[in-house]
Amino acid sequence: MMKIEKLPKECEEYMTPKERILGLIMRKKLDRIPVFPFVSAAAAQILHLNYGEYAQKPELFLKAQIEAQKLIGYDAITAMPDLCVEAQGFGAKIIYPDNNAAYPDPYNPIIKSPSEYKNIDKLFDWSHADRMKNQIEVVSIINDQLPDMMIGGMSIGPLGLISRLRNVNELIRDFVYNKDKLHDACEKVTEIQIEYIEKQIEAGAKIIMLPVVLAERELMSKEMWLELDMPYQAKIAKFIRRKRALYCVHTCGRGPYFDLLIEHLRPVLIQNAFLPDGVKTEEEMIEKYGKKLIFLGFLSVSMLAWSSPSEVIAECKREIEVFGKSPAGYLLGASCEYPPYAPLYNAMAVVKAARIYGVNFKAGEGANYEDGGT
Repeated sequence: MMKIEKLPKECEEYMTPKERILGLIMRKKLDRIPVFPFVSAAAAQILHLNYGEYAQKPELFLKAQIEAQKLIGYDAITAMPDLCVEAQGFGAKIIYPDNNAAYPDPYNPIIKSPSEYKNIDKLFDWSHADRMKNQIEVVSIINDQLPDMMIGGMSIGPLGLISRLRNVNELIRDFVYNKDKLHDACEKVTEIQIEYIEKQIEAGAKIIMLPVVLAERELMSKEMWLELDMPYQAKIAKFIRRKRALYCVHTCGRGPYFDLLIEHLRPVLIQNAFLPDGVKTEEEMIEKYGKKLIFLGFLSVSMLAWSSPSEVIAECKREIEVFGKSPAGYLLGASCEYPPYAPLYNAMAVVKAARIYGVNFKAGEGANYEDGGT
């Protein structure tokens, strides 16, 4: 019979989630390492909702998010139901499947030809942007009901939004043959997204996350990203810093360009699933970039979906030991959104691992769980 090993006891917590994350940034000693498993659509499980209900009914989305946080105990909460919130505000028809994330109608793109880019700003109207207004309201209500939480807002960035308004194959052609028109569209979209981000910050968002998934070796060359995406992402990043919110970038593909992201966007945190471009080991990633920003994530979402809680806890322990000594700090979490279909007990396992193996944590020094957690 297999022997079941008894886990050490969990620590006594004496910090709020907000204190924990701000303490990490300021390199203070923490009761435990902060945790962000990025539970978004998976929270629908709490209320037995299908994804269409979860995405379309903000009162249910709000209740599911609050209940999930109270049940699981992570330190940051997201107000993002899916990646089509902004597209709806530009008139896109959004399809809401019962068993998958929302997506724009692929057979009826809003922008049908490059000549229509010049009027992209005229597609947007706050009076019709119900999902964006709902997200702002959700941020405000979470801020009122969970005042000790770190609340995250989000925008998908200019090209992320345009890819939901234009057929992707045509958009890729525009990267080459219609750059001027595309730049004009990005300029206009950026201004609207900055206004959207400002409203989220004013509602109580302390962290703003932006996907920068084009800044990855498997999607774009460095030269193309610098030309097409960087100028607008940098403008948004500068605005977020000026508003004194924390700026987090999200990557989930292979070979993210950490060097360019740090040079041009200067994020406080970076969420990644794979090693950066030009880096061969986790230790090299820490050596090369660990002094420049806080690492967030690296927990495989496939592991969270399919592994046992014991396996998840063991991997969390390993990552705390490896990344915990990164000079700027480490925030334990998923490398991308927690899979909607994944069992929530593995999100609980991540928090449990933090309470056992991430005790008495300090950026650059790691944890001291032998003293604090046994």
